[in-house]
Order: sequence, then structure tokens, then C-alpha cells
Amino acid sequence: MTIYQDLTFPSAPQDRPYTFINMVSTIDGKTVSGDRNDNVVDLGSKVDHELMDRIESASQAILIGAQTLRSTSPRWNPKAPVRIAVTKSGDVPFDAAFFAAPEAQPYIACPQQSSCYPPEPIARIIAGKDAVDPRWLSNYLRNELGVESLHILGGSEINALFLSHDLVDELFLTLAPKIKLGRGLPTYAGGDPLPKEHLQNYELVEHHAVQDEVFLRYRRRWSS
Repeated sequence: MTIYQDLTFPSAPQDRPYTFINMVSTIDGKTVSGDRNDNVVDLGSKVDHELMDRIESASQAILIGAQTLRSTSPRWNPKAPVRIAVTKSGDVPFDAAFFAAPEAQPYIACPQQSSCYPPEPIARIIAGKDAVDPRWLSNYLRNELGVESLHILGGSEINALFLSHDLVDELFLTLAPKIKLGRGLPTYAGGDPLPKEHLQNYELVEHHAVQDEVFLRYRRRWSS
């Protein structure tokens, strides 16, 4: 299978990494199969999991929300060497392989007004006063840590945080042939709605169908 086999990205801007999000959702847009705290391993197929690994391998850094990390298998050891978990509460599974792998450079990004004190060797990034500032954090990753490609893995509110500040260059979406239904369940991105005049536009870069799944890759169409 050649999908995303030789994945490359344009050069990073000077003030932030080249940033992309990857998610799997049902046909009706839900990104969970149970509730929002469940480990989501059954929405996508083995093909989806393989492609997720390929996207991870093409990124220099992984960023994930603490809630999503808590609902992920503690054995998950992503391919990217730089790993950042974003938290406000400080409720982070510090014993997860995400932090413990010897080849990893783990970080916690949190606001100043939080009880976030990670054990060594996990480093703390203060990325705002009352809430994490995604623009400041993106600049820090690019200019202090040298990150050129950033892979965001959710959840819905983290995705919305970066999208609402126009910091996302590409979107990957696996469309699973399933229906979940339900009010208040997470989708690709939550957050506050954008005004109609600020809708973001993307162009379809790739699309692939494997049996009943569809794999989509979009790139931000920036206004000239």
C-alpha cells in the first residue's frame, strides 16, 4: 500500500512549525465510539492504524491534549521524537510510554495558573497565563526547540484551539463507515464557531478509498 508512503510537507514558516492534524471520524462526524473518555481504537481499521503510523513518522513533533492522552493506551509510543502534552489541570499520565520512552524528548505545555509539575526528565513549558496560547507555543516550538513539522492528534478542543488561531496548514481525515449519533460528543474540532466571513478554506490534496474507508488530505488555502 502506497498511501502516505513518502509523505513530505512544505517548508515551515519562520514563526511556527508546519502544522497538521490527523483524526478519524464516523460518517456523522463523531471522533469517539463510546464516550469521550474511552480509548478509541475501533473507529478505524488496521489500514487506518498503519497510515496513522506513517503520518506520525513524517512529523518531528507530536502534540496532544491531556484528556486524549488519558484515553489512549499507556503503551502508545509515537514515532516523533519530540512529544508535547497540553494540559490546564495537570492531570497527566506521566508514567505512559508517551513520556517514558528513552528516545523521546517529552514536554508538558500548560498555563502559569495551573498545578502542572511534571517529574524529570519531562520539561515544563509555560505557554500562557490563564490558558495555553497556541501562537506563543507554536513560536516556541519553532524557534526554541527547532521543530519544523508539528502533528496534532486532538482532541476536539485542542484541534479547535490551533484552528481558531489559523495555525494549521493541513488536515488528514479518515472517514470510517460508521454512524455514532449523539449530542455533545466530540467532532474533528469543537471550540467556538467562526463567523461566516471567517470560514477557513482548504483544498483537497489527496483522496484514497480502501474498501469502505476514505482517506482525505486537505491543505489550507491561504488568502492572498
